[in-house]
Amino acid sequence: MSDSPLSAQDIRAAAEVHRELGADYGEAVVESFLSRIDEHIASRVEQRLAGLTRPAPRSADPVRLSRYRAIFAGVVAGSVVAGVPLSLAGWWLIKDAGGNAASLLLVWLVLAVVYGLAAYRLRRR
Repeated sequence: MSDSPLSAQDIRAAAEVHRELGADYGEAVVESFLSRIDEHIASRVEQRLAGLTRPAPRSADPVRLSRYRAIFAGVVAGSVVAGVPLSLAGWWLIKDAGGNAASLLLVWLVLAVVYGLAAYRLRRR
């Protein structure tokens, strides 16, 4: 530990001061020495934590985002164009069979929430 501010000489000096001043100042010398050790440890921890910081997030590429938005819009439009006639046919088949067609509303609600969240995420970037 050559870069350490607490060298063997510092420890010897603290012990010598402790011995010269006696019991009256012994506790103060020990506390002073321990506070220097605490400061040294705190600075080393800060150095290590500073080295662990995350890199700044990359800014989103506008061309890539516009491509994603176009793909997403196509998927939404395609699912609506295909989903509405299929849902109507399913609703008529379920109704003719005597079942409850409310489950189709639940499917469309889930789809709307999923598409809404995806659109929000793309818009937020």
